[in-house]
Amino acid sequence: MGRGGGELPVQRPDVLIVGGGILGVATAAACQQAGLGTVLLIEAGQLGSGATGGAAGLLTPEIHEWSDPAPFVDLARASLARWGQLQDTWPGGVGLVKLDWIGLSPDPAGFAPHQPPAIEWLDPDDVAELVPGLAQPMAGALVRQQARVNPLRALARLAAALPAIATGVAATGVTVAAGRIVSVATTAGEVQPGAVVFATGLPPLLDGLELNVPSEVVKGHLLVTEPAPLRLPGTVAPVATQLEDGRLLVGGTFDVGDQTPQVRPDVIEAILEGLYTSLPALRGLPAAYQWCCFRPRHPDGHPVIDRIPGLDNAWLTSGHYRTGILLAPVTAQAIARWIGTGQPPAEVLAWTGDRFAARRFGGH
Repeated sequence: MGRGGGELPVQRPDVLIVGGGILGVATAAACQQAGLGTVLLIEAGQLGSGATGGAAGLLTPEIHEWSDPAPFVDLARASLARWGQLQDTWPGGVGLVKLDWIGLSPDPAGFAPHQPPAIEWLDPDDVAELVPGLAQPMAGALVRQQARVNPLRALARLAAALPAIATGVAATGVTVAAGRIVSVATTAGEVQPGAVVFATGLPPLLDGLELNVPSEVVKGHLLVTEPAPLRLPGTVAPVATQLEDGRLLVGGTFDVGDQTPQVRPDVIEAILEGLYTSLPALRGLPAAYQWCCFRPRHPDGHPVIDRIPGLDNAWLTSGHYRTGILLAPVTAQAIARWIGTGQPPAEVLAWTGDRFAARRFGGH
């Protein structure tokens, strides 16, 4: 069935997914696995052409103990487990790589007032042994059994088993009747779906769809070096993550206020200088390539996973910010279960859009 060319392989799918990033593709896969009937995914550009294609792909739920509420940490842990299930059961796997995460801090109190039980505290000698060549020995924290995926590789493997994908097809509007979306207008014609999931990063702006969920995008830069002459024990934050071929993945900046799509040489130079300062033996190691992306964000930095108010057959997953790759499979599974049963799964009750009802935020 259709894979591109701006054509619709199905006009009356049981489930229509709008958005071809990791959230959309994972949701299409989950709906297919749940036996929800025919599933059609449409994407205005190419699969993974938004934030997914620019993500680092780290799957590190335990570090969110320091910064996020318990429901978010629980969701992230469940999603890492779901990534493991997909690795074992999806045709060809999803490219999951297990790794340890080490976070460095010059001040032992710099992480949190409490130490989560899954985290081992390291003194400077421990860190120096694990990460030889650090310019400044310091304390740190070790989290074992975390993971990463190459986001585009994982997306491609999930998409390969989906029968109905149409790229180059944008949704332009919806028609609502009796509390349901009865049709979705697209650049390739009309679709009449049984259920619709909008997985578009930011909440969609479509004719006929009333959504008032505040959001914005935050630009970030990353780079990958040439293969490094040293080995890191997985991820060493905030220094780098070593990839399987020896290259280093570095960056993840917050370029607030920069809405330009270009890679900024000054930011790339600053990322490299930070790497050289931390590991002087790497000075002069060049970047093999560099890129930037725009991460969709809601005011609290947490996602919306919700049925669209007033519509019985439409759902929204948006604003995953820096955790879209991590949370994709559990979000997808929850939405598929919600579509199938009509009841919201307990794990998503904290992530409704109405938590922003009384707030005002930049974006739209």
